[in-house]
Amino acid sequence: MRQYIATGGICLLMFTGCATPPTPRESGTLGGAAIGAAAGAALGGIAGAPGKGAAIGAAVGAVTGALTGDAIQSEQADRAYGSRYAYAPRPYPPPGGVLQIDVTPEETEIFLDGRRIGLAKEFRGPAVVPVAAGPHLVEFHWMGFSVTSQLVVPPETTIPLRRNLTPSASAL
Repeated sequence: MRQYIATGGICLLMFTGCATPPTPRESGTLGGAAIGAAAGAALGGIAGAPGKGAAIGAAVGAVTGALTGDAIQSEQADRAYGSRYAYAPRPYPPPGGVLQIDVTPEETEIFLDGRRIGLAKEFRGPAVVPVAAGPHLVEFHWMGFSVTSQLVVPPETTIPLRRNLTPSASAL
């Protein structure tokens, strides 16, 4: 009879404590205590002392359940907040390439994917622009002239791009 009372009391505590969802540690402790008490009562009943068996089983089950609940809670926190180690490797940046843009005259405006990079004279030599691998649109604007170049940049590659917007002698 004692074993039923102990098991029933633990189950009652377990169910009444669940009005709000328990943390993994709480559910591990309660679940472990319930399972431990039931197993202890059964084994204690076989040995002739169901009350002592239930108490010992509940204690062992509660400790085991708490440790299991802590492990589950730590694992969930690691997934939610990333690694707990400061030296964890960072994800690699996406592979990219480089555009090396050389344009004349120096007053030419350079645009990359619709964003202004600057005037050619603002760079000392060619403009070196790191870009993500993939398709890009480069535009050059000078005195009403506009030249557009579409190109695809492979990963880890430097693409030289040279343009001369000055009119040729035959056009003058």
